Amino acid sequence: MQGKTALIIIDVQNDYCCGGSMEVKDSESIFPIINYLRKTIPFNFVYLAADWHPSDHISFASNHIGKKPFETVTLSNGKVQELWPDHCIQNQAGSYFHKNLVTTPRDIIIRKGIITNVDSSSSFGSPPENTGLERDLKDRGVEKIFLVGISLDLGMKATALDGVAKGFFCLFIYF
Repeated sequence: MQGKTALIIIDVQNDYCCGGSMEVKDSESIFPIINYLRKTIPFNFVYLAADWHPSDHISFASNHIGKKPFETVTLSNGKVQELWPDHCIQNQAGSYFHKNLVTTPRDIIIRKGIITNVDSSSSFGSPPENTGLERDLKDRGVEKIFLVGISLDLGMKATALDGVAKGFFCLFIYF
């Protein structure tokens, strides 16, 4: 039996788009591409991976006295943490999928970055966070994952590296 395929759409949320707190330049150019892929390629499953941070998330500069976005801090565990503007806060407008992204009720939503003291860029999560993505893909017989999204340097890259490490064939689609 040939393995099934999944399209994983990563971080296509308002805060990463025009006017968002973590705006990625020209991010709106990705919508026609993603929507075209969805319409023309018969993926077995489509996942929407999204940051879903609590307001007191460790990566927010606002939660570190005297620190600004894009500075770093050394955490109590010795890890160096880059700080970000507040973004994709649970149930806030910036955390929602952009209105130009075609979604369906069949889409499987994966939330990441939900643990206050864990900065997780990968759609698979970062220990101790486990988004359940790996188990869900394997339970559904998915062998090939196709990744597309906005945050090339963080979410997409981390998900691709984790996907390969977990035994999936990964194709990275970025424009």
